[in-house]
Amino acid sequence: MRDKKDRDVFKKTRLPNLMDTLIVLFGEIKGRFYYKKAAIILENELKSIEDRGNAVVDKHLRTSILPGYACYRGLIEGGVSREVAYAIVEEEIATAALRMGTISELLRGLPFAYPIFKLVIKPIIKRGYPQEGWTINWKEFSRERIYFHITTCLYCEELAKRDALELCPVFCNSDHVAYDPLAPRIQFRRKWTLASGNELCDFCFKNGNLRTQNVKKTGLH
Repeated sequence: MRDKKDRDVFKKTRLPNLMDTLIVLFGEIKGRFYYKKAAIILENELKSIEDRGNAVVDKHLRTSILPGYACYRGLIEGGVSREVAYAIVEEEIATAALRMGTISELLRGLPFAYPIFKLVIKPIIKRGYPQEGWTINWKEFSRERIYFHITTCLYCEELAKRDALELCPVFCNSDHVAYDPLAPRIQFRRKWTLASGNELCDFCFKNGNLRTQNVKKTGLH
């Protein structure tokens, strides 16, 4: 019988089913072994957490950054290759992002998806990504597109502190899981990320309805 205590440390994170995943991939003995390594790392990280005096930063650290890092580091220390460890964390984080992807799918079904998205996106970003963790510069907020840059990022900074910046794209990629389902009403585009060595992350949400309207007017298909 599995010890319920083994699950507690990851239970309220974005990797709530990590033990099950590791057991499926590696078998009962190795799966539990890798899980315990990750759990110990996470427990130690949580003891010295630096939340910058902000509750939202604290939540990002506790539920996403540190659990993802702990899983990655625990697997590597247990003998798993970096590539496999990366893939496992990426899959777990992507699974967690599917909830937002489902919301995006629902929004996509509404005829006025873009105006609704435009109405809520700034409050969501302001609340979910405070200045204590991110520097955000809004570049365009029009009927054609919503466009902003992020020039400092909590995820990059915290993972860099732990010599694990290579893990950051896992979290960047989850944005596509969350926002790509908005298409074709809203088209999410990105060219750069801090995690890839660029000077900024760009977020662009285009109004897909405008393209549809233009096609109808011109008769193009």
